Amino acid sequence: MNNPPLSQAQFAGLIPHSGAMLLIDEVISWNEEKIITRCQSHRKTDNPLRLAGQLSALHLIEYGAQTMAVHCGLLTGQARPGFLAAVRSAHFYRDDLTSLQTDLIIQATAQLQLANGAVYHLIIADTENTLLLDAWATVIHI
Repeated sequence: MNNPPLSQAQFAGLIPHSGAMLLIDEVISWNEEKIITRCQSHRKTDNPLRLAGQLSALHLIEYGAQTMAVHCGLLTGQARPGFLAAVRSAHFYRDDLTSLQTDLIIQATAQLQLANGAVYHLIIADTENTLLLDAWATVIHI
């Protein structure tokens, strides 16, 4: 990867999310096709995705979508609001994230990039390299 790591403060203006809903902490590396991010927000008790104190592995899709949004923002230099149009071939390797004590490492690789959207392959693992999610996601920009 050819671009340096970025802190949340450096990319926060390039994503439509803010406040507690900005879940990504750091961009580890990125280039035109791929981005790798890290976060620990899944461990926060006030995570806005928690329900009755629990955090479902289904929320990994949101972590992947935010990583895709950061990538798009870095590529275009601006926040591009959009919606997640499809998630396909999603394989979850854990049911619940509540007790996960390691950081999440999110890799999003753009397989197709268009003016109004993109298709990404998402791989999410923990810092011990345990696979948590493997999926394909499509975003459409509005």
